[in-house]
Amino acid sequence: MENQKCKHLGLMGNSFRFTPGLDAVFGYDIAVNDIFKSLFTYGSVEQITCFYDPSNYQDSIIKKKYHSLCRRQQINVKLNLYSEFDFWRQSKFPGIDILHSASMEFMPLVYMREFFSEAKYPITYTIHGASYPDYINSFYLMKLLMPFRPYDSLICTSKAVRSAVREMLDNMNSLLRKHNGIDICYNGRLDVIPLGVNTDIFKPHDKIPVREEFNIPREAFVILWIGRFSAYDKADLYPLLRVYRRLREKNPGKELLLILAGHDRRNLPMLPAMKKYIKVLGINDGLRIMENNDMKSRHRLYSAADIFTSPIDNIQETFGLTPIEAMACGTPQVVSDWNGYKDTVVDGVTGFRIPTFWTQCDNDIRYAGMLPSDPDHRSGIHHLILSQSVAVDLDKYEKAIQTLIDNPLLKKQMAENSVRVAREKFSWPNIIKKYEDLWTELQQVRSRTGMIDMRDRLAFLQPLYCRAFSSYPTKFVEKDDIFALTGEGIQFLSGEVPLPRQYEIQDFLPEYQLAPKLLEFINSAGPRGVSLNEITTAFNIFNADTVGRSIMWLFKQGFLFMPGENR
Repeated sequence: MENQKCKHLGLMGNSFRFTPGLDAVFGYDIAVNDIFKSLFTYGSVEQITCFYDPSNYQDSIIKKKYHSLCRRQQINVKLNLYSEFDFWRQSKFPGIDILHSASMEFMPLVYMREFFSEAKYPITYTIHGASYPDYINSFYLMKLLMPFRPYDSLICTSKAVRSAVREMLDNMNSLLRKHNGIDICYNGRLDVIPLGVNTDIFKPHDKIPVREEFNIPREAFVILWIGRFSAYDKADLYPLLRVYRRLREKNPGKELLLILAGHDRRNLPMLPAMKKYIKVLGINDGLRIMENNDMKSRHRLYSAADIFTSPIDNIQETFGLTPIEAMACGTPQVVSDWNGYKDTVVDGVTGFRIPTFWTQCDNDIRYAGMLPSDPDHRSGIHHLILSQSVAVDLDKYEKAIQTLIDNPLLKKQMAENSVRVAREKFSWPNIIKKYEDLWTELQQVRSRTGMIDMRDRLAFLQPLYCRAFSSYPTKFVEKDDIFALTGEGIQFLSGEVPLPRQYEIQDFLPEYQLAPKLLEFINSAGPRGVSLNEITTAFNIFNADTVGRSIMWLFKQGFLFMPGENR
């Protein structure tokens, strides 16, 4: 069968968060930004349509990123923007081949396809977390309930997280069938594509100038950690501090420097306690904390280090960007053998993976699975408790770093291997190729699959506003009810008064954009007025409900009245 390459990609703009409000740097935002840029830079699609919510600045963010790319290089991919509000107008849906989200939110994607597009294109979306307790109902249960098609795919960034997702879905399916008599399963796919790294930016730099840039001694053996300071949802760094103290004791004649670079959480600070513990261990004179480190310069900081280390221990992780960034910069990695690190760091080749140990210790937590009742607090407590039961082999951790201290030739070989592996396996051109190969495969599956109507399976998600709350108003306006202009309505048409506006978002909503045209139409009918049915018929290019809401807003604000009602 001839390959059906994706020429027109749909991309969800809600993946982008307004990052200035965040109190730390998250790998999610780096990954989403890199995926967006790489699709335009290295992809072979002809055009990308980004669906956006205009009230959340998404279109501004998207256009800014796109124009920045165009200024730096030639971009051959056309960018289209499509407001999510336009779906209310029943505008023609763009003829996309694939709809992708760089985030893990899938429900709007499925809904858009089933209700607004005749072409039941494949849907793909990327996982960034699998362990949060509230995902039981918001992610896993909904994956079972939503009408996925066999050519839809959740893109898992590591084999380990794919295994975790599959286990969660299978367990939920089994329990619902056993205890509730409900046999529902996830009908989509779980494919593995790792995140990538920009090897044009993350590449080896000469150690001497970068060490001068960061005021790092030339002859020191530098151990670097970069990441979010959080034992709740990143990594407990205390085991690393203990290993570092052992190394200093065993290498009295060598200058060792441990650099911890990252951002602390304002609401859950880790640094105050860690700084006290550093003093207790007596290692503060050989340790530097680069708090609020400039993430834009981290590619040079990697090159200033002899090794990069990360003792990750948290089930919140799904991939881990920092090891492949260090790898691309030619910095050997000494990391815990945990989740995505299993797929990235090649033990004995690009660095060392240190064994991790766990025990079956979650029965009490699972039994009290909805406690504490606050979901954010529950998530933090569960992750903290579980991560503290994960042990990294400290003896092998120490031995691995000592091996690289004692063997400069091995360190040099691992550095060279790292650059090669990063470019071959994790450079964005290669990762985007994996995406496009997957999309081609999914389109081929789609061409062999029947296009049954699945809209009924989504009806349970539709809010019953007017039906459920029909007891609230005095009466409902009927189609044959008459509307006519008030004095205020005539004043608006003559330019004497403006239409009221409370919020900027109203500028984007069709009800408010339509209002002046409705006033002109009703005025043309004269003082007898016009029925709601006549108005919706005259404006049939718009959704009848949209027209009805616009009429009611004008009625609400005193620009229209109903002659048949007592005034």
